This record gives sequence, structure tokens and C-alpha cells, in this order.
Amino acid sequence: MIRSDKFGKDIMDAERRLSGSRVILCTLSMLSNDKMANYTSVAPVETVIVDEASQIEVGDYFPMLSRYQQSIRKLVFIGDDKQCWCFLSPILDYL
Repeated sequence: MIRSDKFGKDIMDAERRLSGSRVILCTLSMLSNDKMANYTSVAPVETVIVDEASQIEVGDYFPMLSRYQQSIRKLVFIGDDKQCWCFLSPILDYL
């Protein structure tokens, strides 16, 4: 576990801390944070899995989508099928 207040200042530190891991588990807001740049340089964001997707405001997805639009290959939204669609349809229209 790497706490955000312990993030290093360069890519070499991020590489050392990730120790070859290709999976980053974090919140959507942390993924959109500038502090993640070194880590996502080492482990590019290709697949994003969002749990409780219907509980997140639609606008909160856009910084992440904008930042990683070149590398994201899959988006997975997990949530109640009776709740998700009305919240996620604007995002799917954006893609």
C-alpha cells in the first residue's frame, strides 16, 4: 500500500514502490490527481473498473477520461442495473 502523502517525486521512486505491479487500486478522484502521474507512467491505465458506479456524479468521470483517453482500452461499470443506466448514459454518449 502506498499512501498519497508518501508519494515520491520521480518515476524511479514510483517504479521501485510498484515493484512490478501492473494494478493500481484507488478512488476515481485519486486517479485524476496529478500526484498519480509517475505511477501511471510506470503502469499505464488501460482498464478502469468502477464499483458502485451509479453513486458517482457524472462530472467526476470526465477528468479521468480526459487524462487517460489515449491509454484506456476498457471501462467496466459495476452497480445496480436499475440505477446505473440513467447516470452512465451521458458518459457512454461522450465515449
